[in-house]
Amino acid sequence: MITRRKRLGKVQVTFVPPTREEPVFVAGSFNGWQPEPCKRARDGSLRATVSAEPGETLEFRYVTASGEWFDDEGADEHVWNEHGTQNGLLHL
Repeated sequence: MITRRKRLGKVQVTFVPPTREEPVFVAGSFNGWQPEPCKRARDGSLRATVSAEPGETLEFRYVTASGEWFDDEGADEHVWNEHGTQNGLLHL
């Protein structure tokens, strides 16, 4: 699941990946594809929030600590990448 909220002229995007037994990270065009940890919220879900400009398009994927990459069906669309897999796209 992905939520978007406008705040102070920016768009706050919160990624909420499925809970896994191992740590989950989000990586994408917004962080140079360097995985950032999703943190556990009070309700037990995992979350990571980034800030972006309205009109921007973000590319992203999730990755586990063991290196398994996976997608979010909540993306606006998916595009093929150079690894033969698909990245999620979010249009802000």
